[in-house]
Amino acid sequence: MDTSTHITIGIGLAGLAHIDPVISSNPELAQAVLLGTIIGSNAPDFDYVIKLLKGTGMYTEHHRGASHSIPALFIWTFFVSGVIFLFGWNVSLMHLLLWTFIAVVLHVGFDIMNAYGTQAGRPITKKWLSLNFIPLFDPIIIIVHLIGFTLWLTGLPPGIVFFFGYIFLAIYLINRYFLSIQNRKFFLNKTKKSGIFTIIPTIWLKKWHFVFETESSYQVGSIIGKNINWIHHFEKHNPNCEIIKASLTDKNVQHFLANSKHVHALYFPTSSGSEVRWIDLRFRHKDHYPYMAVVKLDQAKSILASYTGWVHHSRKLNEKLLPSEKRAMQL
Repeated sequence: MDTSTHITIGIGLAGLAHIDPVISSNPELAQAVLLGTIIGSNAPDFDYVIKLLKGTGMYTEHHRGASHSIPALFIWTFFVSGVIFLFGWNVSLMHLLLWTFIAVVLHVGFDIMNAYGTQAGRPITKKWLSLNFIPLFDPIIIIVHLIGFTLWLTGLPPGIVFFFGYIFLAIYLINRYFLSIQNRKFFLNKTKKSGIFTIIPTIWLKKWHFVFETESSYQVGSIIGKNINWIHHFEKHNPNCEIIKASLTDKNVQHFLANSKHVHALYFPTSSGSEVRWIDLRFRHKDHYPYMAVVKLDQAKSILASYTGWVHHSRKLNEKLLPSEKRAMQL
């Protein structure tokens, strides 16, 4: 989920905490819990420091990794609660720990529900876990919380308001989960195809994207109601292509491939040599695949520049590649 959703859920949990009379009757404890749930709801994403220290490539590989693992659930809970408690808050540490823990667990839980997934099973397994039934940003989750905040501000008991709000969201999420299973079965039964099928949620309940991979190709499309729409067909790249093989030596490509799925490589000539793009076909916006790794090579297939991450505009990509390309040309 995106940061705004995690913050919103953190505030909502603080409202739900008022269902406990100990918290609702103690303003100082309620404020401490509010801090704990907001920070705890975002703590697993503090791995953003990797991007600041090691760059976008390293962050792409390790984001939602160790910071979302089983031990991290407890580490973040004790760290966040401990910092709040040590700042002099005269509150019940057990209540603070409980609600901060719930916030951390929900962060990881919601991340598992979308297509990107997490390594939440570490250290037992490093497999990426993704259930693929809610989008990276879900407006229903935001709307339910905004209604809750409005009712809270009008004076209604926040504990009761968010208790019913979260019951509604639980029903909504369960419904989405079973819809994803139904659409998967519908696709496989109707097409009778054999291959690797991945369903990707959109913000609409009746519209789901998908990627279907065979030994020789990728097919991308949408399921809308009871209709399957085939949108793009990609023949798999030749693994022996010298240009593509050269791009594999780039660290950013290696970081990207570490946690991507249904990855297709394509290349085209440029004035300086060639450009290779590795795109993750799960993330499609109209006719564009914004999650990628890009490598610029010279005529001798030496790497001039590279970048990995989300690219929504070519101009932005050129801005990210140009500085490193200039440095490479000067060497």
